[in-house]
Amino acid sequence: MAGSSKNPEEEVGVVVDCILVDYQGDPESRDRVAQAILAWAAEHPDEWDELRARCQRRHAALV
Repeated sequence: MAGSSKNPEEEVGVVVDCILVDYQGDPESRDRVAQAILAWAAEHPDEWDELRARCQRRHAALV
């Protein structure tokens, strides 16, 4: 996973929130999604950086 984040867990959380908008499932399902995102991000660092940046902008706009 590329990037120079101070808190990569928070970054993944922002992306998971971005993907799972209004998700009402259990925490274990959310954790599985986060793990899948981490695995994908490790294989696709450039796409991860783009997705992360897009989700962070969306998160900032909503706050």
